[in-house]
Amino acid sequence: MNEFLKILLSLSVSGTLLLLLFLGLKPLYKNRFSRRWQYYIWIVVALRFLLPITFNTTIVGSLFEKFDTVPAGSPLAETANEIPASPSIFVPADAGNSKAEPIQANRDMTAAALLKPFNISACLFFIWSALALVLFVRKITVYQGFVHYIKTGNTEVSDIKILNLLSDCEEKLNIRTRVELSCNPLIASPIMIGFFRPGIILPVRELEDKELSYIFMHELTHYRQGDMFYKWLIQIVVCAHWFNPFVYLLEKEVNKSCELSCDEKVISVLDDQEKREYGDTLISFLKSDNPCKSSLASVTLTEGAKQLKERLGAIMKFRKKSKMMIAITAIFTVAFCVCFFVTGAYAASNGMKTWKNSEILNELTEDGVYYIFCDGAEEDDKPLSSVSAGSIKLVLVRKDSYTSIGPFDNMGTLMEDVAKQCEYMDTLTQEETELVMEAAADICGNAESDSKNPVFEMELDKNYF
Repeated sequence: MNEFLKILLSLSVSGTLLLLLFLGLKPLYKNRFSRRWQYYIWIVVALRFLLPITFNTTIVGSLFEKFDTVPAGSPLAETANEIPASPSIFVPADAGNSKAEPIQANRDMTAAALLKPFNISACLFFIWSALALVLFVRKITVYQGFVHYIKTGNTEVSDIKILNLLSDCEEKLNIRTRVELSCNPLIASPIMIGFFRPGIILPVRELEDKELSYIFMHELTHYRQGDMFYKWLIQIVVCAHWFNPFVYLLEKEVNKSCELSCDEKVISVLDDQEKREYGDTLISFLKSDNPCKSSLASVTLTEGAKQLKERLGAIMKFRKKSKMMIAITAIFTVAFCVCFFVTGAYAASNGMKTWKNSEILNELTEDGVYYIFCDGAEEDDKPLSSVSAGSIKLVLVRKDSYTSIGPFDNMGTLMEDVAKQCEYMDTLTQEETELVMEAAADICGNAESDSKNPVFEMELDKNYF
């Protein structure tokens, strides 16, 4: 499987696990933790879908690494790779051109077999990238079209009283960026558009000063929180993992938490009477549905009756959190961040062969030389080594040193010869000796399996008889 596709799928699986964990624990924190915390904690899940950050050993990473460590010749290996990975066939070299032709034909067969899984990976990558690109371009096009459509009907507000009220709200939230204010007959509820040049657009209707104040505080809070950037981060997750239905659930949860967080910020400085007035303002804009609403392209004051009911309930139940609850929230945050790393993701090896946890992960074979990596050694640590045709040599590669065992000329007595040489080598530890013997056993087993291959037997006949 293509390394990129494995990373992508592992990110999708790990992000889904973290998403389900958060949703499963939601009944515990929904009415206890602040809405602002419940809004921003979803960033952890979004980043889990996007960033291949992982420890050496993680749940999802270990799962996907099994695809690289499936024993050669097993049914799973044949399914994943079409052909099992095995060492070179030990056929004595011969100078005769006629005897070299079957070997070349065998290599061509191997190359053809390797071509099939490569094409499958390339095809899957093309399908994923094409749909992800089309989806992302479509979202940008929808956003630009929506903004252009709204701006064509905008009329700039010139009422000094309303502009001063907006300035007062900007000063309360310590916003120094100039926010444009317009009215538009095409919309039914206030919206904010723009990333770096924000603009608040009001519907064409009579609004009292109190209502305008609540509207400005709500929309400016969206800008202060960077909600437009947050929403587009989620859109990137949706585009990258369009094949995963759980990312659409993530999008829905973020949109809902966004409004609840904004409401909480606004009402945190209001008294009970003002909270009711704020709730009445939300209800007044729900009476007429907004045909131009777009949660992707803007942030709006209201989203729907069902969500409004939850928002009004949260407004009336709002209480400032105690220090104990803040401490518990901090503990949960740390726990969720730990879960971010524990779920992990598959980390591409970038072609580097590494030995970990007393387990042979890879043996790199070159013309009869078998490199066994241990002690965190990588492919760059292997020394240059060679062996005469028909012979076998094992090289144990460490991070800062190596030990050569061999060469050996008789495959039938390879195990005994390797054991005998290792017995007199003081540079090998007991664990390293076991690794070398395990590698020798694998070589013998693979050679025995290859000897049953008709092509292999034909090669033996031509070379020995």
